[in-house]
Amino acid sequence: MTKIRCGTHGNQDETFVCRHIIDAVKEDEPRGFHWNVADGVYQALCTACNNMSDEEFAAAEADIIATLCFGCFQEAAALNGVEIA
Repeated sequence: MTKIRCGTHGNQDETFVCRHIIDAVKEDEPRGFHWNVADGVYQALCTACNNMSDEEFAAAEADIIATLCFGCFQEAAALNGVEIA
C-alpha cells in the first residue's frame, strides 16, 4: 500500500475518492459515501458519481478522482454516517 503524508494525520495509507467527497468534508455537508476495498485500497464515491453510468464515469474519472489519507477517508465516511474501522 502506498503511504501519503497528511497535514492532519501524518503518514497514512493512500485512498481514492471523488472530489465531491473532499468538497463535502470541507463544507461539512454529506453527499453520500459508497465505498469498497479493491486489492487492499480503499475507494469511495459520492451518490452522484456512484449513480453515473459506466460510460459517464469512464469519461469523467480523470477529472474527479483524487487521493485522501486513510484518516481523512474515515472522517469523510463518518460525515455520511458510515463507520470504517
